[in-house]
Formats: sequence, C-alpha cells, structure tokens
Amino acid sequence: MDEEARHARGWERLTRLNNTTTPRVVDRVRSVAPHAARWIAEFGYGDAYDEDRMSARDRQLVTIGALTAMGGAEAQLDVHMGIALNLGMAPADIAEAIAHCIPYCGFPRAINAFDVLAALLERRGIELPGSTQETN
Repeated sequence: MDEEARHARGWERLTRLNNTTTPRVVDRVRSVAPHAARWIAEFGYGDAYDEDRMSARDRQLVTIGALTAMGGAEAQLDVHMGIALNLGMAPADIAEAIAHCIPYCGFPRAINAFDVLAALLERRGIELPGSTQETN
C-alpha cells in the first residue's frame, strides 16, 4: 500500500475512533512536527490499528494497560480512554483494566490512570463507576 493510502486509511480510523474530524492530539503534534503527525496517522492508525486482527475494543484495553504501566503518558491515556468510551466501553470496564495493572506496574501509576479516567468522565458528564459506593 502506498504512503497516501496508508495516510488516508489511518486518518479515517483516527477521526472515527476519536469521534472528531480534528483530533486534538494530532493538531498539537502537527503544530511543531508535521511529519510526526503524519506518522501518527500512517503508522499508529493506518498500520497498527488493523481491525481485522483485533477488535477496536480489545486494542483500547491493551493500549490503556500499556500506557498505565508506562507512566507519564496521561495525555495519551485521556485520548485512548476517550476512544474506549466512544466505542461503547463501560467506564467500569476501563477502571477494571487499570486495576488489573496494579500488580504489574504498582499503585502510583494506576492511581494516575484512575485520575485521568475520573477527569474524563467528569468532563463528559458520565457518572463515576464508584460514586455510589462508600469506601472505608
């Protein structure tokens, strides 16, 4: 597949999954490194997001787990948690994916990911999964 076709395929997936025609993550990158923004569309979404090999939902769970474990990727967690919600994933499923990371990456990184999820849900006006539970 030629470069233009990869870019077009990637841009279509990127905008569909982010539910916008102007994904802010690409706009930020494009403003300082246009070639890197193109790579995000071509490789990140055109190649790596091949939906024939893994469902979009499963990809988001893997991505959220990897970004949680990596740490320091809160902006990217926000984007991919948003995609997960756009795909119809329940907030409790996203929270469980993060919780599952605790034995592998530790509480500090998981807590940072939970903070990202809580802020995203608040921005979207979605009830927090644990808001009806009382903690002791």
